[in-house]
Amino acid sequence: MTNLPKEWRFLRSGWIYAFVLTGQSSGATEMVSKALQGVAARNDLVSSRRRKRLFFATLFREGHKFPRHSESAEEKYTTLASLHQIQEPGRSALALLHLRLFDPDQIAVIIAKTEKELPAILTAAREEFSKLEAPLP
Repeated sequence: MTNLPKEWRFLRSGWIYAFVLTGQSSGATEMVSKALQGVAARNDLVSSRRRKRLFFATLFREGHKFPRHSESAEEKYTTLASLHQIQEPGRSALALLHLRLFDPDQIAVIIAKTEKELPAILTAAREEFSKLEAPLP
């Protein structure tokens, strides 16, 4: 993915986010592929910022269609698999915040919440994450 044009380099982060949502590498790959096809087919997305935001919003919506399942992941995906256990919308808000692709107002739009609700959502997600058995290696 390093050979991608600059405006499409968010795809790697998109796969990571999709893995957090699905808990499965195959599900993440499938979701990213479908979302990318949908975004690429749109002629009205002239700015890369809107394209990226729609791509992640699509992943957020599609992530709810996958059964909640966390596969035993490789060691490098342990933290991501732990994030999968957090309830929505906190899981998405926390993952998107740490990917550093969006400002808080855009994260709120992606997860279909208001910017005022975001701090409480993030606080609850961080608390939930800290209670998990093996949060960070």
